[in-house]
Amino acid sequence: MRTTRWRGGPWAVLVALAFLAPPAADAERSQRHKWWQSDAVRAELDLTDRQSAELEEIFQAMRPRQIELIERLRIEEEALTAIMHAPDAAEWEVTLQIDRVETTRSALGKTRTLMLYRMHRVLTPPQRDALHDLWERRRRSRTRC
Repeated sequence: MRTTRWRGGPWAVLVALAFLAPPAADAERSQRHKWWQSDAVRAELDLTDRQSAELEEIFQAMRPRQIELIERLRIEEEALTAIMHAPDAAEWEVTLQIDRVETTRSALGKTRTLMLYRMHRVLTPPQRDALHDLWERRRRSRTRC
């Protein structure tokens, strides 16, 4: 039996694969982050319909919070840009806004990592190995170009 080997952390695989399903049409392009619905990935990982449904439920449960944080991050970054371009902004104001941006960015990262952790728990050890192998092959093919 093969042991699970995680280089770069266990979540790196799921993060990388969040964008791997190749787009063939506009409808599929909007769904490319849903690797668990890709026929090729499902076949390679031997995902069951139940696992795919569980992964979708996790994604749907976490998506509203991610969307909220993405929007908040955009707003906080715009505010930081405005403060930095203001000729009379005090350094403490810039520092405070940097803290707001980074706090929001951190919350977004935590939310995404928690989602990936929950997804990770749905997969069996052999499926996690297969997912890692898939990620490694695709990563290598991108670096050769």
